[in-house]
Amino acid sequence: MANPAGSLDDSFVSIQDAQDPTTVTIKSEGGQTTTTTSTTTSHVRVIGSSRSTSSFSTTSSLHSSSAYNEKNDPSSPLYEDPRIPRRFELQNRRPDLIPTLKHRLAEARYPDQIEAAGWSYGTETNMLKHLTREWLHHYDWEKELGKLNEEHEHWTCRVNGLDIHYVRHDPWAPPAVDEETGEVIHGEQSGFAGHQTVNDRGEIIIPLLLIHGWPGSWYEFGKALQLLKKRGRFQIIVPSLPGFGWSQAPTQKKFGVRAMAKILHDLMQQLGYRYYVAQGGDWGGIISRAIATFYPENCLAIHVNMLPCLPPRPWSSPFQFVKAITGFLAPSVVYKNNPREQASINSLKLYAVEEGAYFFIQATKPQTLGHALLDSPVGLLSWLGEKYLSWADLDPAHVESWPFTKTELLTQIMIYHSTESITSSTRIYYETYHNHDLQWLLRRPVPASVPVGVGVWNKELFMVPRAWANDWMNVVSWHEFPKGGHFAAFERPAEYEKEIVGFFTSETVLDLFTAKRFGYKI
Repeated sequence: MANPAGSLDDSFVSIQDAQDPTTVTIKSEGGQTTTTTSTTTSHVRVIGSSRSTSSFSTTSSLHSSSAYNEKNDPSSPLYEDPRIPRRFELQNRRPDLIPTLKHRLAEARYPDQIEAAGWSYGTETNMLKHLTREWLHHYDWEKELGKLNEEHEHWTCRVNGLDIHYVRHDPWAPPAVDEETGEVIHGEQSGFAGHQTVNDRGEIIIPLLLIHGWPGSWYEFGKALQLLKKRGRFQIIVPSLPGFGWSQAPTQKKFGVRAMAKILHDLMQQLGYRYYVAQGGDWGGIISRAIATFYPENCLAIHVNMLPCLPPRPWSSPFQFVKAITGFLAPSVVYKNNPREQASINSLKLYAVEEGAYFFIQATKPQTLGHALLDSPVGLLSWLGEKYLSWADLDPAHVESWPFTKTELLTQIMIYHSTESITSSTRIYYETYHNHDLQWLLRRPVPASVPVGVGVWNKELFMVPRAWANDWMNVVSWHEFPKGGHFAAFERPAEYEKEIVGFFTSETVLDLFTAKRFGYKI
């Protein structure tokens, strides 16, 4: 599919050009020639291949391997096209990860703090010490890593020159076929989507793209994913964003929101999910909106649980524009009959004054921050943990109020630490800010053909009144929840799952799938 005119090609450098050092030329079935690269930064063990099991390590060791070179030489009988999806197991990047981590945790030093300061100055030192001891003495990363491999299917394929990790659930995928013999491989599925459009009950099957943000990962959807599987309605793709977790990091500038949207859309097309829906919060919500804006012919609906949005436009909604301006100055007066919208405005103000400093640090000096966070696991725990314990709907001083366990919180931290992806993950702020991606996106309405669902959880740090959203997108569903915070899927998985299922299986969305698949117009 061609790129929307003037939308992407001018916004970032060619991803293929960014990867170094080795490129190979591949001829597709249609005879077209494309160039891809052999660089990878992930550490994965491929399984379920029709050829022998292979391992991927660091870039330096890959390029010294003749076997690796043969697998990336199209003329070799061992050639493996990296664009073809491959199952793999998550593994540690470094063999000395655990002993080194335990040594650093045991030797950690902590600053003093103001008496009775609580969390007002940032991460409270006593809680940080408590979580560090938990991490050192009770947390078992190997056990948790085993669970991640047992409970979820992990796949990888190269998209636009980057190796992208994603979790997949697609029970309707066709069986895998041996490339050499053409025979079906018993018990294994193809990495591509099948042609089945309804399940055994005659219900429409819906490809669903779930998109995380920062400081999240694909793991925040884990509990909700288990519930979604039981519905028997969704083909689910949950990628790690480029530069997060086990997905390869871009090496060139300008890889912000627009580039993220393109690579995730291309992933869905490459896997065979021509029409799909998308959901996300934090950056995931912003990227979902970008995908809907760029690709409304393919992304048929989106749902978000964080909604950055400009006030209504004066020429399209003059009354709501005036109300928005006066309401921002005096929310208790303008929104006195709507506590939820009053809380949204107050939250926006609080974010700007008390919470937004991390944004500007990561948007201006991510590398400086990265040196500290990569080197110090306790520093990483403090930086990421403070976001979870401030943005979730909980009392950080009382563990019993947390909607997730300490183990689940530490697993989120370990995904960043074990993959050494904290610095590359924060660059989304720098690239989006300096490439003006947010300004570009927020000034463009989402096409009216794409219905939008919004879930408003009580302590979401970035939400706007519905009237603002109505002027920029076709909001057909808006539900508010009395509990829950910024990490809806992680904090309230059952509630979150029910919310998005209700929206994506609504008549409005299902009619769009029916029309697209049969060539009708609505």
